[in-house]
Amino acid sequence: MTPDAVGEGPWRERLSGKGIPVNPVPEVQWNFEKFLISRTGEVVGRFAPDVAADDARLLKAIEAELAG
Repeated sequence: MTPDAVGEGPWRERLSGKGIPVNPVPEVQWNFEKFLISRTGEVVGRFAPDVAADDARLLKAIEAELAG
């Protein structure tokens, strides 16, 4: 099962405001969602488009997965 996205923010509203169809939760919102994959190929983290690539939550999850 795919985890819920961390960092859900105003992205859905922004897409709707531009007339772009929005997928319901828990579907992938947009192609900027990020998925963290373990060494065994499992999805261990999911981050909303509102989470920047240098967000502390994302970096912490990556570091934890690399340490494991």
